Amino acid sequence: MGKDIISLILLKEGEEGIIHSVSGGLGLIGRLASMGITSGMRVKVLRNIGGPLIVTTNGTRIAIGRGQANKIVIRRLTAGRGKAEPV
Repeated sequence: MGKDIISLILLKEGEEGIIHSVSGGLGLIGRLASMGITSGMRVKVLRNIGGPLIVTTNGTRIAIGRGQANKIVIRRLTAGRGKAEPV
């Protein structure tokens, strides 16, 4: 994997990515698809500090277990933007 193709679990809060693929069985792929987690979808991590990841896609917040998030491969969009913008 390139440095911008990583597991969803590695994104920090506020970072975004495009889902590249899901490595799992048909049950996992179907469950994630029913929540809008499919290849080509843009996701943003809202929380990644232990416990499930909270992401948003298409305006919907979704909690994804860490094991499942580890199987979602994304292309990072926010890499290299430097420091966070001031609030």
